[in-house]
Amino acid sequence: MSHAGTALPQDVSTPASSPGRDLAAGAITGQIAGLIMAVVMMAVFTLFIGKGPLFPVQVIGSFIFGDAAIQGFNLPALLAGLVLHQAGPSLFWGVVFGGVLYALDVRRAGVVVLIGAIVGLASQVVDVNLVIPVAMKALHGHDIWAEQVPAFWSWAAHLVFGLGLAVFPRVHAKLASASR
Repeated sequence: MSHAGTALPQDVSTPASSPGRDLAAGAITGQIAGLIMAVVMMAVFTLFIGKGPLFPVQVIGSFIFGDAAIQGFNLPALLAGLVLHQAGPSLFWGVVFGGVLYALDVRRAGVVVLIGAIVGLASQVVDVNLVIPVAMKALHGHDIWAEQVPAFWSWAAHLVFGLGLAVFPRVHAKLASASR
């Protein structure tokens, strides 16, 4: 029985490659990587930090709801956190990733993984280290993310996001085959 379908393709070149297809594949890939990241953070918070599995998503929701988001279970904060995460940074960084792969004409799986890791770490620097502190302090007077998410786990989660972008070749191939 062949397992060729389960391995990461070495080359994602297709005759149908285009900026639009790479950006669309990046957007979809960002959604997948964002969900992978969320699941990993749910496990980390449950196993290592002693919080509930939904807590990290509620911390994201604190962007809108402030401290109330993390006081017990807060369904509106949970839903807001999921939407903010997926429609904001996961989508943005996925599209950036697709754009970089197109601009650099990257098709080798190892390079895709490396660029994904770089994009994941860049998302930590830009989002968590530059944007969130300013926004949180302006909205709520303090940086709830920095207070609730240990830096090590934040960096690790963003690296996981970046590595999750390695599903790009499969998404790209599906988009190319669907348009034929």
